[in-house]
Amino acid sequence: MLPIITKKEAEKIINSKEKKLDISLDLGLSLTTVFIEKDFVIIRSDKIPLSEFSKTDEKSCYILKGNHLQKLAFFSNETNFYYKLMPTKDWPTVTLSSTPMHRRTLISPKKDVHLKIKEISPVKGRVLDTCCGLGYTAILASKKADEVYTFEVDKNVLHIAHLNPYSQELFSSKNIRIFEGDVFEGIKNFKDSFFDRIIHDPPTFKYNPKLYSREFYFELYRILKHKGVVYHYAPHPHRTRGNIFYKGIIRKLNECGFKKVVYHSESSGVRAIKLYF
Repeated sequence: MLPIITKKEAEKIINSKEKKLDISLDLGLSLTTVFIEKDFVIIRSDKIPLSEFSKTDEKSCYILKGNHLQKLAFFSNETNFYYKLMPTKDWPTVTLSSTPMHRRTLISPKKDVHLKIKEISPVKGRVLDTCCGLGYTAILASKKADEVYTFEVDKNVLHIAHLNPYSQELFSSKNIRIFEGDVFEGIKNFKDSFFDRIIHDPPTFKYNPKLYSREFYFELYRILKHKGVVYHYAPHPHRTRGNIFYKGIIRKLNECGFKKVVYHSESSGVRAIKLYF
């Protein structure tokens, strides 16, 4: 893994009175000893000017490149999005043109994912994670599920996941299957009643309205087993043209045949069950 520096670690280096310091180079997972000279910091075999560490900001992660710190961020001409790995108080999130993929202000990404997994408990059998992102949902579900299937349409997000220390189990776990493609199309290839649990955590409506459509919800219903549970994350309650957004999700899920369709404010999402009677 490439060393990752945040402003928190950079300030420890700048303020250190010692020539040797233990800091984290993987966003808090472990500690590594670095050596501080008059004008340089030695990290592993790299010698970085001390002045580089004063250029960091608290909303960015930095990797070492050519003995310099470089933001773990880039722009894609293909998608027209600016991607950035952003540190939080626990697990990092990724932003797409300043829109974060996880809740991170009132609740941390780690707590956010745990609440979503709780909604489909008990986790068992085959689980579909419709939108992979950094893979946190798939990783947590894989601890108890037999198999986890997850889709990611954006190769840039997967690239960041490869660099993110907290995403590594996504690629190493033997019971996680990653599909690089659009779940709207990919879901049509699964047999009826294939999954025991589904977590649908789509990007915001403006980015992918198809994933909020009746057509897609009918597919979720079709591939879910009898008594299977689906959890649909909905943006924090807000009024759009006079309506509360999640109420439209509830209405559509009911129309597709789901039962016990209920909004849960703590997880900010809708839980529903497939029942034949």
